[in-house]
Amino acid sequence: MVFDPISLGIGAISTGMNIFGASQQNAAQQQAYEDQIKFQKANEQFAKWQAKFNKKATDSQNKFKYWGEVVQYNQNKAYTNSLRNLETLKAFKQAQVVAQTRAAAGSSYIQDSEAISNAYQEQSMQEAVSLQQYQWRALQTRGSVQAMEREGQSVDRIINDYARQMGDFESLQQINQGIRTRQYTREQAGQVAQYLSRWNSQTFYQEQPYMDPLPPYAPLPTIMMPPAPTMTGAPPSAAAGALNIGTAVLGGLQTGLNAWQSMTKLNTPTSQSGPGT
Repeated sequence: MVFDPISLGIGAISTGMNIFGASQQNAAQQQAYEDQIKFQKANEQFAKWQAKFNKKATDSQNKFKYWGEVVQYNQNKAYTNSLRNLETLKAFKQAQVVAQTRAAAGSSYIQDSEAISNAYQEQSMQEAVSLQQYQWRALQTRGSVQAMEREGQSVDRIINDYARQMGDFESLQQINQGIRTRQYTREQAGQVAQYLSRWNSQTFYQEQPYMDPLPPYAPLPTIMMPPAPTMTGAPPSAAAGALNIGTAVLGGLQTGLNAWQSMTKLNTPTSQSGPGT
C-alpha cells in the first residue's frame, strides 16, 4: 500500500494542526491555572486588607458613637445637678419661711400669753383693792361705833351687816377667782394650741432625689474576621497533554488515511456506465 503525496501532505498538515491545537490547549490550561493561582493570592490579600479596613472603620464608628454618648452623659449629669441645686434652693427658701413663721408664732404666743396674764393680774388686783376697801369700811364702821360709845342691838346689827357684806364679797371673790383661774387656764391652753398650729402651718421642703445618669461603656475593639478559605484545582496533567497530542497524531493519520482512500476511489476505474456512454 503506497500513499500518494497529496494524502501524505493532507495527513501531515492535519497532524501538525492537531498537535498545534493540542499544544495550545495545554498552554491555555496551564495559563488558566497560573491565572487562578494569581487571582487566589490577590483575592486573599484583598480579603485581608478588607478585613483590616472594616475593623478600622468599625472601630472609628464605635469611638465616634462613644464620644457622642459621653457628651450626652455629661449633659444629662449637668442637668441632674441643676435639678438638685434647684431642690436645694427650694429647701433653703422654705426653711426661711418656716423660721419666720415659727418666730412670728413664738412672738405672738409670748405677747398674747403676757396680755392674758396681765389682764388676770389686773382683775386680781382690782378684787384685792375692793376687798381691802370693804375691810377698811368695816374697820371704819367699828371704829365709829366704838368712838360714839354706843351699845345695843342696832349697833350690833350695823357691825354684823358690814361683816356679812364683807363675807359675801369674799365668797363672791373666791367664786370669781375660781372662774377667772379656769378661764385663764383655757385661754392659755388656747394660746398654746394656736401657737402649735402656727408652728406646724409651715413644714420643711422635702428635696426630691435624682439619680445620676449611667455612664456609657467604652467600646471593645472589633474582632477581625479572617478571610474565607479558597481552593484551586490541580494543575494540568502532563499525561493529559500527551494524550491530547497522541489523539492529535491519530486524528492527523486518520485524516490522511481518509484522503488516500478518497483519492484511490477517484483513480480506480469502475464498470458502471456513466451518463453519455
